[in-house]
Amino acid sequence: MSLLFKAQKILSPVLAPISKGYGAVMARRAEKYAQGEYERFRPECPCISIGNIGSGGSGKTPVADWLLKWAEREDLLTVLLTRGYGAKPAHVPYLVNRLSPVGEAGDEPLMLANDNPQAKIVVDPVRKRSGAWAAQEFQPGLILLDDGFQHMAVERDLDFVLLTLDDFTTGWDKVIPRGTWRESVQALQRADVFFVKSSPDAFRRMHWLIQEKLAKFGNPVFQFELKAKGLKLLGGGDRLDFGSDKYLLFAGIGKPEILRTDVEKYMGRVPEEFVIFKDHHAYTVQDVEVIRRKAAAAGAKRIICTPKDAVKLTKLGCEDFYVIDLEVEFREAIFFDDTEEAPFDKWWNKQRLIDAFNK
Repeated sequence: MSLLFKAQKILSPVLAPISKGYGAVMARRAEKYAQGEYERFRPECPCISIGNIGSGGSGKTPVADWLLKWAEREDLLTVLLTRGYGAKPAHVPYLVNRLSPVGEAGDEPLMLANDNPQAKIVVDPVRKRSGAWAAQEFQPGLILLDDGFQHMAVERDLDFVLLTLDDFTTGWDKVIPRGTWRESVQALQRADVFFVKSSPDAFRRMHWLIQEKLAKFGNPVFQFELKAKGLKLLGGGDRLDFGSDKYLLFAGIGKPEILRTDVEKYMGRVPEEFVIFKDHHAYTVQDVEVIRRKAAAAGAKRIICTPKDAVKLTKLGCEDFYVIDLEVEFREAIFFDDTEEAPFDKWWNKQRLIDAFNK
């Protein structure tokens, strides 16, 4: 249990009215957008928002990556609009490419650009501005809004909303500062599709609770998880088996405790050392030196990180570090109508996108 969670639990009676007020402000904001009181950008192509109700750790970037790869298979030129958390672009809108400095592009946009060179990854905190620019510049067939559920200045045809298992239990409808939700539960009425990041087994165990919480919205619910397929050296090369060597694990991500649990399963043993950095941490030469010293002291033969960390280490002499090779897998689903249950990658198709755009 994190210190923040403990504090929120202890102070819940004090924080509850503040959270209620914050939720009311966010609800009023959404209402004003819906009524046309605020200016919005309307793309001339289909637009999907990938967002969440809570803060971090729900898997938005992997799902965005999957959609970018799907769009390429469908011959859809895709633009992804992102704020680029922590990015300091030289200008905006900022088109990210493989050679972009991570400090300008941000870690997640650069990772998406590296993995999807056919797509246009555009960083700009004002997404109605970057959307209009990208539409004119590239004439895309699809626009994706990264972390877009609360970013209503760009109209969308579909809202994909991602949740974690915690959102259904201890976190349900607990709005900032009492919890991690950015809006109250009523905001989920705007969602078109729900995703739950969990293992298939955990999803099945909580099937009844997920169904109870989301049935009133009537939209499909898809389970997904990040499956590790092996390790890759940062310096390049083929995928390697996990092996059983002693290892040091480090990460600068949201909810690192989940990563640790997963990696212990992959490696078949606990890490000799687990070094945690803040989410979106900008690594330095000094950080790398500390990591190497800790690995040597612990007798670790491998130093392992996530793809999000790896993209920030390319110029720091870390070619001998290992990155976890992850893929998104969809298995389980819940439907609240007569639709035959199928995982998202079997249910989703281009016609559904077109139908949403033509509504």
